[in-house]
Amino acid sequence: MEGADAMNKITNLQLGVFLPNASNGFLISGTAPQYAPTFEMNKQISILAENIGLDYVFSMSKWRDFGGPTGFWHDTLESVTLMAGLAAVTSRIGIIATIQPVLFPPAVAAKMAATIDDLSKGRFGINIVTGSFLDEFEQMGILPPNYAPNRYRYAEEWLHVVKRLWTEESVTFDGEWFHLRDCRSLPHPVQKPYPFIVCAGTSEEGFRFTAKEGNYSFVNGVTLDHSKQLSRRMKEIAAEHGRTIKTAISMLPIVGETDAKAKQHWQHLQDGADIETMANIATYFGKQKRESDKQRLQKLERDVSYSGRMIHGSPSTIAEVIEDIVVDGQIDSIMLFFDDFIAGLNTFHAEVMPLLKRKELLLAS
Repeated sequence: MEGADAMNKITNLQLGVFLPNASNGFLISGTAPQYAPTFEMNKQISILAENIGLDYVFSMSKWRDFGGPTGFWHDTLESVTLMAGLAAVTSRIGIIATIQPVLFPPAVAAKMAATIDDLSKGRFGINIVTGSFLDEFEQMGILPPNYAPNRYRYAEEWLHVVKRLWTEESVTFDGEWFHLRDCRSLPHPVQKPYPFIVCAGTSEEGFRFTAKEGNYSFVNGVTLDHSKQLSRRMKEIAAEHGRTIKTAISMLPIVGETDAKAKQHWQHLQDGADIETMANIATYFGKQKRESDKQRLQKLERDVSYSGRMIHGSPSTIAEVIEDIVVDGQIDSIMLFFDDFIAGLNTFHAEVMPLLKRKELLLAS
């Protein structure tokens, strides 16, 4: 498989953290902790994740909030520059930044990625997002004509150019969107042939793009069973292209002393739902004709977490859910997020990870 040495620290399940680089993290709830994203907070989370043996930290790219009383995602830190800073204060953990091709010309993205790969000594990866919310680009006045139906063709041409810049001394290229003349981007990345590629597209077109180009696919479905189905399908499509690919989901584990206490905390978060913000998000998704947007809307109707699933239970219950996902769904990685990241990571490390090691899902330390 291409690249990705930094993500292959363990032979079985890989664990990462979905960093809160936007206001209030990923819970659209007034009863969840309310906070602004800061570098210091993300630094503390990343160092803790590294120290307890997790494999990567990941940040999203967001350029416009949804309104609403809780200020959900009102403030955001830009992903690439954030991850460059975190690469400098960590030494082992994988560093994944989100890059939207429509925002970064190929030569700029190639140079930025090679720089962070050098800074991190080969731990950098990019998550390619073609644009979940196109109004973010419209507000900047940079959206190419007729972009929406061609987003993956655009991304494929963009990535083709970036990969050439990562591996060739000089690139001359005439495409539909990009035109380069004797373009040079040196030095090349530390990782060979280039940094690992992640994509979270779950439409059929997105799956095909990831199967051809990516090393990792995030397959967050409406339910955990749906996520397992998407994981198996992703691996089938990759095999059709003669490739193997790893799949991942995001998950917010609410760990309680008992199942009942964990459910009580889950209900507390649900009771604080920011209905206005959720309605604003639902309105946007409702305007889209893409099946993936319909799936996001269905998921949003189930709980107050924007990304992934909220799983509540005792440590043993959480471990059993993860075991089912990994074994039955062929999931290779779980990206964790929490209402309180520091407390949540410490609890997960102390109470859930030992059970995953006993189940031989994680390597024993």
